[in-house]
Amino acid sequence: MAEIETARLRLRPYMLDDLDRLTIILSNPEVMKYSPRGPIAKGKEKQVTREILEHFIEHWEKYGFGVWAAIEKASGKLIGHCGLNYLPNSPEIELLYRFDQNYWNQGIATEATLASLEYGFSSAKLYKIVAIAAPEHIASRRVMEKVGFKYEKNARFYKLDVVYYSITKDEWQPDDF
Repeated sequence: MAEIETARLRLRPYMLDDLDRLTIILSNPEVMKYSPRGPIAKGKEKQVTREILEHFIEHWEKYGFGVWAAIEKASGKLIGHCGLNYLPNSPEIELLYRFDQNYWNQGIATEATLASLEYGFSSAKLYKIVAIAAPEHIASRRVMEKVGFKYEKNARFYKLDVVYYSITKDEWQPDDF
């Protein structure tokens, strides 16, 4: 399973040892505000986080690509995740990211997203990658647009109304960054 380094991050597949730190991140209601599952119910944080972690690990094993744990190189600390995941009930590959609130507005999501797209198009040989967000999630939409995703339509995934963006290998211009 692939690892990637960027200027500030080491992206590596998740391990079960990440459970405690990821639980802290995902227990923050602000971090989970726009998640399809919403904020995690009190008392269920570790159980739900374990399910998420197991899904990410199984996805890597099954498909050879997936969601990376994002490790801040300077501190060695798990600060969130970014990567590629099959959209439920769909043949499409979704880019997703979620970071500890202390790391918002620093370009971390953009940095991780660029690395994920490069891996998706170059190593995983994907042709198209999509990204979805709640229409009101302006910060997430800015990241998508900054790295080249184009708005395509309003859609419904995870039983939620979302905006649907996409980028193809032909549209991807890594030299622009």
